[in-house]
Amino acid sequence: MSPSPTLPELSPPNGTMDALLAHAPADTARLAELLALEFEVLKARNMEGFEALQEERIQVLQRLSQVAQWAAGLESVPVLWQNLQAELLQCKQDHLRNIQLLQRQLQAVKGALQALQGESAATVDLYDRLGQVSRRHKSSPFLDA
Repeated sequence: MSPSPTLPELSPPNGTMDALLAHAPADTARLAELLALEFEVLKARNMEGFEALQEERIQVLQRLSQVAQWAAGLESVPVLWQNLQAELLQCKQDHLRNIQLLQRQLQAVKGALQALQGESAATVDLYDRLGQVSRRHKSSPFLDA
């Protein structure tokens, strides 16, 4: 895995920032699409598909990050950028959902490995078909007696 490129310390010329700002709605929409695709490939446990989406997602995030840093330094934040905040917040929530799914899948794999190794596995929470957390609390029939 190659390290992600860092953002330039100096802000680009104003014309470049205007172009990045003008492209921000398209970048925001693409980020939302990429996060939805990520969720689908994660649900299917398709790690190759997940990895294939990462480079473009990083590039989109870097462009949006440059605009965010630039807009934060202005006295008056451009209206176009202000209008994207709700969509960007939804992208953040989608990203957190994807992280949570990935973590739960990792827990499930760890639990399976523990079971194969003969260790007692902890209860693992998984998503059901609707993407909701499905907690499997099955009591032992011996405890019910």
